[in-house]
Amino acid sequence: MEDSKPTWRDPVGRKLLAGQSTNETVVAPASLINQIVRVEEVTDAEFYVGDLFRRGFGGSPPDYPRHYVSLYRPARSRLTVMGYVHYMTFEDMYLCGGLVIDEREYRKLPEPHRKLIKESGGIAEKLLRDTFARLAHAPAIWAYVGDRQSEKVCLRAGFRHCDHPHLMVVWNSDLSDGEKATRIERAIAFGPF
Repeated sequence: MEDSKPTWRDPVGRKLLAGQSTNETVVAPASLINQIVRVEEVTDAEFYVGDLFRRGFGGSPPDYPRHYVSLYRPARSRLTVMGYVHYMTFEDMYLCGGLVIDEREYRKLPEPHRKLIKESGGIAEKLLRDTFARLAHAPAIWAYVGDRQSEKVCLRAGFRHCDHPHLMVVWNSDLSDGEKATRIERAIAFGPF
């Protein structure tokens, strides 16, 4: 006689019973990344990522909006902050910065979840893609990138290089080449952010 408990398959195809754990963590039905990782806008970055931001950047998170956190859900009613990014308004555009991922928490994830997240591009890429979609009303989103690994993630997420060694952009509007050039000049003149 078969067990009447509900079942699902974890990201690597193992059949699990409701409440069954793997690696001492209850595995949610995680066939899609959005079932275990969500990006949410928050108002108080210090509350969510103060220590993580200080570890990554040596100071407190900015006090100006907009703040986004990446939350991992290993089980119902349990959340762990996995990453952070913030955006500052610049004219009718946004400046993206402060991208940081909690590698210590990432290493604690069950292997099936790490595999699913990696196959989806990773925490940083998901964080950027999800926030780009939420800020798509702005004609452009800028990043000032000096780290090679961060540059790779930014390129995968949708940023493109422009006429500056560290400045990258996501164009959300179909702008003329002249309008793009003007906006690039203004972003360069703003300086590092």
